[in-house]
Amino acid sequence: MKKIVMIIMLLVLTTGCSKKLVCEKITEEDIITTTETLMVGYQNDSVKNIQIDLKAALKKKYDTYAETVENKLKEQFKKYENIKGISVTSTSNDNIVNVHLYIKLDEMKEKDKNELKLINLKENYNELKKTLEKEKYQCQ
Repeated sequence: MKKIVMIIMLLVLTTGCSKKLVCEKITEEDIITTTETLMVGYQNDSVKNIQIDLKAALKKKYDTYAETVENKLKEQFKKYENIKGISVTSTSNDNIVNVHLYIKLDEMKEKDKNELKLINLKENYNELKKTLEKEKYQCQ
């Protein structure tokens, strides 16, 4: 037991304190239900990475529009596709469309961070949580 505690303490000391804010918002409309999941990774009170997952579930009788919905969602993230430190992927299967955006800030160029307004993410964990909850996200 002592060995496990020592390993955990060593990991915390060498990697710095880190925590992750996870928030989700579900929007239901007539033909589609959209789930947005936002995960923000912090290390020593500064943002290290951001992950956004969008899941669009079409009602069964509209599943033929899945490819169109996927293209519309991908279009929103097109400006991120060729930036170092950012990956965008998407899939569609039957009536479900998923788009995944992952931003690793320490791999991005300063110029790109400036253009995307990611340069000075000053909002700490608690401030961001309050902001997202005002926008109807449920945060853990």
